[in-house]
Amino acid sequence: MLITDYQYFGPICFIELIYKQKQLCFDKEAAFTKMSFKNRMVILSAQGPLNLTIPIQGGRDQKTSIKDILIAYDAPWQAQHFKAIKTCYKRAPYFEYYEADIEKLYTTKKEYLVDFLEDCHQFIQKSIKGKWELIDCKEPINEPINEEVKKVSALQWQPNNYDQFAIQHPYMQVFESSKGFISNLSILDWLFCEGGKEISKQLSESLK
Repeated sequence: MLITDYQYFGPICFIELIYKQKQLCFDKEAAFTKMSFKNRMVILSAQGPLNLTIPIQGGRDQKTSIKDILIAYDAPWQAQHFKAIKTCYKRAPYFEYYEADIEKLYTTKKEYLVDFLEDCHQFIQKSIKGKWELIDCKEPINEPINEEVKKVSALQWQPNNYDQFAIQHPYMQVFESSKGFISNLSILDWLFCEGGKEISKQLSESLK
């Protein structure tokens, strides 16, 4: 079982990590950290990488457990994020296939950040046919219970360095001809460009 942090449509390296797991647990007691993928993702626009950030109540300087973080709705961030995604990927081969489900995520108002992130995770797991079992860790886990339990408390890729990590399966991106290939973007980039079936096939082959 892997114990790790929540991610907002995490980068591709994160998906490569969790795809190989039989069981997965998100650490709800982990402290919210600013400048992380816990409430941020990076997609690709015609102008280059675009950061989308979920606003939280209390601002960036949060040290409370992520399970207690409340989403701020002072600005229409849901409509803004969906519009940005649609604008960037409307020409991607598989965007229309997932558009309705994505729009539903951004029209359902969640009070807590973890609830929205869990919905995003379930959408990705279903889309790429992930076989891992999502375990609810109700108690804080500071040390591995046994050798079969691994805790990743500090993910290497962050919004300030994500593109420095090579992914296992490069693919054709929407704006690659003008921007060049950018590694390790949000899983949504790969999903809209190649589709969940192809992603599942490639990640499954990596496990053999």
